[in-house]
Amino acid sequence: MRRGETTEKLYWVVGWIYEFSKAATIVLVIGLIVHYFFFSILVVRGRSMEPNFIDGQIVGVNKIAYHLSKPKRGDVVAMYFPGETQKHFIKRVVGLPGDTVEINSGKVYVNGSQLEEPYLAPAVTTLPDSKRTLGAGEYLVFGDNRIASSDSRAWGPVPESFIIGKATVKLAKLPSQLAD
Repeated sequence: MRRGETTEKLYWVVGWIYEFSKAATIVLVIGLIVHYFFFSILVVRGRSMEPNFIDGQIVGVNKIAYHLSKPKRGDVVAMYFPGETQKHFIKRVVGLPGDTVEINSGKVYVNGSQLEEPYLAPAVTTLPDSKRTLGAGEYLVFGDNRIASSDSRAWGPVPESFIIGKATVKLAKLPSQLAD
């Protein structure tokens, strides 16, 4: 090979690496912006949302949904665990700001009317009996698998600022060896 051919190949390789790194940087920056501001993924841990969401399932979280509107009763939300923002949970919204939520004889009542919960497995009861009126910006969230869920019944209302976004898409389930 002549010196000119070697130099030409070196320029071609360096140029290719430079162009590739520019494209990779742009993709990375766009991906980070989307992840932090618009859409993220969460891996479900535990049994608290069964049968609707299972351990190891990957869920898409729409982070802008609640910038456009407020959470609604029945929405599944991704949220920070109160007092520990490194943990992310998904739970179902049961009580909205200003609501009075009562649990009586295994049933949930909101503002005096029994809450219809078609997402629950048959014969699920909610315990323990309690009654709570929510303040401004407070939400009551429960797991769908009430017997196996740590939720607002244990740690109280969730401030609106702890809600990350709306769980909107079930993407996949991790293989069991990766889910642990």
